[in-house]
Amino acid sequence: MAYFNHAFQKAFVGTQGFTDLGEGQLGTPGNILATGDYAFVDPKTWDIVNVNTPPTGCCPLILASGSLYSKDKIGSHGGYLESNKSKIINPKYVNRFYRVDPNIAQQNVINIGFTPFTEAEGGTCEREFLCDETYSLRIDVKGSPALRFLNHNAYLTVEAYTGCCPAGALAPTPVDGTLVMIQWAQAIVGQIIPNTIVSSAQTVISPFVLPVVTAEDNSLWYAPGTDTTGFVAPAGYTIGGTWDNYVSPGNTPGEYAGITLFGAYVGTDFSDCTFQTSDFFEKEPVKLYASLVDYAGNPCEFEGLCVVTECTGLQAMGLGESVARDVILSERYRQNFFATDLRIREITQGDQILNTINRTAFYTRYYLQHSVPRFNNPTGTFDNDQYLLEVITTGTDVTFENFVTNWIDACGNCIELEVISAITACTPLIPLEAAFIP
Repeated sequence: MAYFNHAFQKAFVGTQGFTDLGEGQLGTPGNILATGDYAFVDPKTWDIVNVNTPPTGCCPLILASGSLYSKDKIGSHGGYLESNKSKIINPKYVNRFYRVDPNIAQQNVINIGFTPFTEAEGGTCEREFLCDETYSLRIDVKGSPALRFLNHNAYLTVEAYTGCCPAGALAPTPVDGTLVMIQWAQAIVGQIIPNTIVSSAQTVISPFVLPVVTAEDNSLWYAPGTDTTGFVAPAGYTIGGTWDNYVSPGNTPGEYAGITLFGAYVGTDFSDCTFQTSDFFEKEPVKLYASLVDYAGNPCEFEGLCVVTECTGLQAMGLGESVARDVILSERYRQNFFATDLRIREITQGDQILNTINRTAFYTRYYLQHSVPRFNNPTGTFDNDQYLLEVITTGTDVTFENFVTNWIDACGNCIELEVISAITACTPLIPLEAAFIP
């Protein structure tokens, strides 16, 4: 069997681009790869290959990138300026070549009842609320942020009482559904309401969810303290303000209300992770779930309130923080250890690993997977080792893509470039403060 039970991964920092320099022997004057340069090298002559002329005839190559360090020696140990090199890559044994485009994080947004989104979707999210009733909404918040905060997923059941029916009413009459939504919203954010008690569950869930109420008159209402200046409402809607200023006109026949919940959790992190055991950076958005429940807490199957997802929570790809960790791991495989002690890290040039990556930026990454056959295996079993080479770039490198594709094709290998594209960002219809948008 292979030494690794998966493809051994190695990272190459290519933020300065794919280069052929002077096309001379690697390491000679004019042919020294700077930090961020990467190139293919002929393993027989060690000449840097022309980026526009891939070799033919199944010629093996070596992928190399510039050193990440500024000094060649630390004490008696040298070789830090040596370029980073792959094993010999035979294009015949390349089995995958793909690109992963960067993708920003996206918060989860769900709509309950009648909102601008559910109306635009043409759904029938219309429900009347009757007097002298208590309506219960259960909200579940799941994902890494909640688990790290609570050691379990967060949930909360919020209630809204519609008040007594008018004197002399023969049957429950419809009320302004906006008031139901506002009561739910108040409970979600943990707003202190006269003659009520804010539960610990409310204060636990409030950092994760931001509600916006859609009134029966198609006005949008936000939590107290929200600055709605500059908000532009969707067509057919208006910005009402904050819900503590809402004045109910009573029920409007044929009109309905709703509430939009934004996954508004913002992880607490430091400006720069020091890589101590207590440091952490969050990259997973919370996932929101909601359902109308009965007095026993069971979802109401026949009298339910529609819940529609507007934006699916998506994790970011290509984050500088993630890329930096790929580089650190790869360097550790090369015996260039990254010390947790800040002073030792400075002495051993570990901080220069981080300096090559902008941890607030997004990066495109290319992956070239190949195998190295073991023709002379002592066990008598034909085997091969898998290697996955990661090239980190600041964007799409067409020259590199064409080079690798033509090089592989010239060997009769049918491997084509796969592209894992960025997912189109979802923009909620309801405007929101920039502070709540990742």
